[in-house]
Amino acid sequence: MTGSDEQHGPLAHSARDGSPEQAYCEHVANVLHLARCFAGRAAVLSPGRGKAFLSVVEAAAAYHDLGKLDDLFQDVLRHNRRTNRGFKHWDAGSAYLLGQKAGEAAVVAFAHHIGLPNYKQQINTDKFRDYSEIEGIPLRQNARTDDQLPRYLAEHHRLLPFVAVKGYKLDTGLVRRLALSCLVDADHSDTARHYKNEREIPAPELRAAERLAQLDKYVAGLTPNTAPLNDRERRRLKLRRDVYRACREREIKDGERIYTCDSPVGTGKTTAVMAHLLRAAAERKLRRIFVVLPFTNIIDQSVGVYRKALHLSDEHETAMESVVAAHHHRVDFSSYEARCLAARWDSPVVVTTAVQFFETLAACDTSALRKLHQIPGSAIFVDEAHAAVPPALWPQMLRWLCELCEDWGCHLVLASGTLARFWENPGFMQEIERREIPDLIDHAVRAETREFEESRVLIRTKPQAMPLITLGGFVRDKPGPRLVVFNTVQSAAVFARYLREKLNLGESVEHISTALTPHDRAHTIQRVKERLASKQADWTLVATSCVEAGVDFSFRTAFRESWSLLNLLQIAGRVSRSGEHEGAEVWDFRHDAATGLSLHPQAELPRRILEQMFSECDQRGRQPIPGDCTDALQREVLQDHGEKALRMEEICQAERDCDYPQVAKLCRVIDAPTQTVVIEPELVQRLENPDRGQWPHWREVMLGSVQLWMGKEQEFRLPELRGLPGVFRWNLAYDPFLGYMAGVLQTVDLADGGACCL
Repeated sequence: MTGSDEQHGPLAHSARDGSPEQAYCEHVANVLHLARCFAGRAAVLSPGRGKAFLSVVEAAAAYHDLGKLDDLFQDVLRHNRRTNRGFKHWDAGSAYLLGQKAGEAAVVAFAHHIGLPNYKQQINTDKFRDYSEIEGIPLRQNARTDDQLPRYLAEHHRLLPFVAVKGYKLDTGLVRRLALSCLVDADHSDTARHYKNEREIPAPELRAAERLAQLDKYVAGLTPNTAPLNDRERRRLKLRRDVYRACREREIKDGERIYTCDSPVGTGKTTAVMAHLLRAAAERKLRRIFVVLPFTNIIDQSVGVYRKALHLSDEHETAMESVVAAHHHRVDFSSYEARCLAARWDSPVVVTTAVQFFETLAACDTSALRKLHQIPGSAIFVDEAHAAVPPALWPQMLRWLCELCEDWGCHLVLASGTLARFWENPGFMQEIERREIPDLIDHAVRAETREFEESRVLIRTKPQAMPLITLGGFVRDKPGPRLVVFNTVQSAAVFARYLREKLNLGESVEHISTALTPHDRAHTIQRVKERLASKQADWTLVATSCVEAGVDFSFRTAFRESWSLLNLLQIAGRVSRSGEHEGAEVWDFRHDAATGLSLHPQAELPRRILEQMFSECDQRGRQPIPGDCTDALQREVLQDHGEKALRMEEICQAERDCDYPQVAKLCRVIDAPTQTVVIEPELVQRLENPDRGQWPHWREVMLGSVQLWMGKEQEFRLPELRGLPGVFRWNLAYDPFLGYMAGVLQTVDLADGGACCL
């Protein structure tokens, strides 16, 4: 090193964006401290793995940036160059740790920028650093690292205390992901704070016992403020109280960490399960609570309830953003603190999507894994579990959830009014033995809620495929308010337009689908709630499955285009939720693919199985019930020509083989890639303004945009926004009723049955 370098010491980061250089010793010491804190909090929860886990994280953190001590890299940092000449600074730490027979720590250090590799190939010391297919380190750098390694180590140990390195083994993929998560969060946090992109924000405490007492008061105060209740409504109110008490008072036994809750719709699972989780958190001293929901459109609804129900008297109202954090792409925050805590899952209560939660469990990339270490020691509520992930993903996801509960102190509730108990079926879980997961609610209350549920609505089917004109009359002639749900965006738009224009129903027709921007969907949902509250009867909402689960709607009659039994029974949850409508009906229906109505290509198998279930239930003299969902799901797995079973085995084999990039790829909850298309002209204008100071906030962009399947931008010949590759603008017709389908229906000839299935 030069005299100047010796005077100032080696660097870890260049000066940038008004922030000064950061010394190597400062950064590594900070990362080691943070990584020890993160790993230590998790390690105490795992007596069997904690010692090895903490040792691996400490070793990886201590030497993760060792290669930055090379003169070539220091030259880059001191002159703030934009290239590092292809130098991969993680190679040196990996080389040292491998030499110390600490292969697990070597891979964690190696992966702290590029993510977890195919582990079995990487952990082989003969190939580890030469595996160019993953990290692309040229062999000449390996030679340079080996030559310079003694000098790096001498300089490192001159600046920092020695950290003992031991060759502990980590025995599961989840533990390796957790270890990398601790290092990545420590590294990213210190770097972000140095550059003033993040600040040290202490998260509020869970205070579980206090919040449970507050929740009790909130639920006790939920009394109807409408007209006098009928007998069915009074019975429903009693059942809600019974369900809350059963969950609240459920004994938490040693050895029991996973429960199910199949309480039907309208029985208050949102608050009842939270009461159980808060009690478990208080008794087991858990760190936080995760509420995992299948759709972004129901997150805000649940967050609103929890922020009211868990608000303690000594907390300012605005502080509840940090206590109950919503983590999904459309959330806006009034405070920087809330945004930071939500994204890192630091808040005491985190409400997030199934996509975020489960894809994080499967992740190999550092950006997703950064927050994973927050899960150990948490209570987890997977609501609407039937819709959380595709069936083929559940075996591996349940393995990870079981490991979190058995080895990392977690507490889990799987809840749904249409819960498919796939873990009880032989062969479905393969390596995991068939499990008897106890019910959260006692037998007597469950029996009473099931009896009420089976009499709340009539489940019926119309097996003959109907043309558009017949379907329109069939829906119009049933008592309202009516809800009609289609399998495709296109069919919903075609039918909504038909009712409004051809049947002259005008403003008595509403339409909700992803063809509308979030901004317009929110306005429509508000109108729907106002219509329902006003007791207006003769009107119809046409929608897609985006209103299927968790949305607090209650119609008189519903119609669901044939899909699976789970989907049909979920729509039943949007009908007569409190038993307020005598003789309420839910109709399974089919249509022909003509006059614009389109058929979803994935609906054929579940539709056929649903037809079988109706036939068998008719022979037994009853209608389909939630208890049939497990059988329906098992049939779907067995009758899909092995595709789901094959994917299940492929995922499990990739995890056994430690092929982490392949696991992440196979475990994507949403597999269809989409493109952002900006709808609102004013947003387009601002985004194309060369003065970035005039650009809208990203939340504004999301509220004024839609997501289209990849390739549709070419089909519709949509132009890219200037200066924003991959972001498109809508240049066809759009209106707040049909959304972008207004333009599609104008330009595409649908007379042949729908050439544009959306």
